[in-house]
Amino acid sequence: MNITELKSKKFYKEYSLEIPFEDINQEIEQKIQNLIPKITLPGFRKGKAPTNIVRKKYEDSVLNEVIQNIINIKTADLIKEKKLNLFRQPKIDLKNFEKNKPLEIEIKIDLQPEIKLKDFKEIKLNKYEMKFSKKEIENGYKKFIESQKSFNKISNNREIIKTDRVNLSFETSNKEIPEYLRSQKNIPIELDSDYNILPEINNILLKKKLKAGDKIELSFDLTKVLKNSEFKKIDYKIEIISIEESVKFNITDEYLKNNGFKNENELKQFLHENALQQFNKGIRQIEKKQLMDFLNKEYKFDLPYGVLEDDFNEIWSRIESAKKDNSLDEDDKSLTEDKLKVRYKKISERRVRLAALLQFIAKENKIEILENELTQAIIKYTSQYPGKEKEIMEYFKKNPSAIESIKGPLLEDKIVDTIISKANTTIKKINEEEYKILEDQVFDIKRDKI
Repeated sequence: MNITELKSKKFYKEYSLEIPFEDINQEIEQKIQNLIPKITLPGFRKGKAPTNIVRKKYEDSVLNEVIQNIINIKTADLIKEKKLNLFRQPKIDLKNFEKNKPLEIEIKIDLQPEIKLKDFKEIKLNKYEMKFSKKEIENGYKKFIESQKSFNKISNNREIIKTDRVNLSFETSNKEIPEYLRSQKNIPIELDSDYNILPEINNILLKKKLKAGDKIELSFDLTKVLKNSEFKKIDYKIEIISIEESVKFNITDEYLKNNGFKNENELKQFLHENALQQFNKGIRQIEKKQLMDFLNKEYKFDLPYGVLEDDFNEIWSRIESAKKDNSLDEDDKSLTEDKLKVRYKKISERRVRLAALLQFIAKENKIEILENELTQAIIKYTSQYPGKEKEIMEYFKKNPSAIESIKGPLLEDKIVDTIISKANTTIKKINEEEYKILEDQVFDIKRDKI
């Protein structure tokens, strides 16, 4: 086997391997000899067919397996000979294969970067706990009651008001518009809602002071909805089918009983605990992001070139698609392509650095996902799709690599828990307003791109 080093960077190697055809031929011959006792060919008793006839019939069918096996063996020999400490599985490219000629392959190898772990006790982190005042709990309860909307059709044909729900039909003759925006029949529109299928339709209808039965033609700017500047003015025909007025919701004994609550205080406590659970999920993400920010700042080491290149190419592919769809982030639109590349190379470096660091921490601390932990996570995942549990489990069985989408985040959480458990943490109690400010600061996209 001839080995040629094509490229050498810190923690990255590229090699060209030339494998003599004789090695491949010997492997094929061995496969054929193993097949002969098991097969029957016309004119010959089982296991008695001549080698040359068997080879002629079965050589092509065993060739791919033979080549893959030889590549695996020679790659392993190369890694052992060069004493390479791999960061991930090598990328192998079959460059040339012709019968009776050497097999040529190129191997790209990312090596484990040099990382020196610091004492986790040096990490200073805040652990947040939510504190709710009586007023905040009452406000949460009021918001719940306000969210329990019900509507009754009005008996008189009055003009619409902001608390109404309007049932309408709309249609445009523009065939380039997606079907769901081209035509809808008797669709409900809550006029005090922040979300509407057509932008600002609630405010426009209110200004027009419409009634049930009215028909009107309006134009809408769909450039943001469809992320395409060609749809700036789309004409629609709209008909008001009916108007429903909002009915005040009251907590009754029947409502409490039907929902499993003994009294109103029990409902308030349930809503409070549910809100606390939701905030705690957010706090978990905040603490995790702050830890990642700290690790990214504290650990500086050279990164494997191939992994970094692959990651950036993946990000840049999405940026190119966003350019075509006119869906770039607003703060990206003003940048030249060179500046955009600088920005996203920095983001890529962070991603790769943290991935390498977490992988190293897991190895050094012997952190792994146990079989029962993975099973429980898969069951939890499938439970989110009632009726499709068997279908999803069957998919995982047929596609073992898909399990990484569950195992990866599970391992990351376990690593994060290990670090936080050993870090120097300070408990900080925050209210709802402080939580929102903290969330905005921690997940400031512009700051992360700088």
